[in-house]
Amino acid sequence: MVLMMVAHLALAGCAAGTGPSRITDTSGPQPGDITRMSFASDTIHLVPPTGFCIDPRMTGHRAEGGFAIVVPCSSLRPGPSGRNRALITVAVGPAGPADKALTSADLLENAPGARLLTERSDMMLPLVKLNMPDHRARGASPIHWRGAFVLNDQLVAVALYAPGGSRNLGGHGARLLNELTAKTLEASVTADLPPSTDAAAQ
Repeated sequence: MVLMMVAHLALAGCAAGTGPSRITDTSGPQPGDITRMSFASDTIHLVPPTGFCIDPRMTGHRAEGGFAIVVPCSSLRPGPSGRNRALITVAVGPAGPADKALTSADLLENAPGARLLTERSDMMLPLVKLNMPDHRARGASPIHWRGAFVLNDQLVAVALYAPGGSRNLGGHGARLLNELTAKTLEASVTADLPPSTDAAAQ
């Protein structure tokens, strides 16, 4: 669960002075945008939620994992942007024995000084909404979402930050992290599967 802090420090180091990025509801990836990236010797295939892309300037790869910053695709291009802003941090590293039964209580324990506002256990990963004024995500509300899941013996820790008043601080933000989890699970599980005979025949 140290990975929660790795994600936190990655955001503080890479996004200082930028604040969370922006997106309109109708924006999406354009040619050249990154919507999939592999970590941990290709055992984890990170796929962002709809409308979000991986910022290539804010990623790090190590033999045992790495980290990425996921932002609205529109923030990677010049031009006007909408009011609905968010930034997602992702950290990947080896899972420990206790991580396989991860709970919201574990997430809170690894966020010292945070106050629990809400916990969600009805999604594909345990989620907590915390009030943590010293999280150091510049321009973001102290309220943010955190979660984690284990995949292919790797712990994938995620957090979503947004400015005060953003709908991403409510249920919409939880659904974004759930969508990232679902897409990453699917991509990672199917990455090494051979093509079906039907697909090969087409």
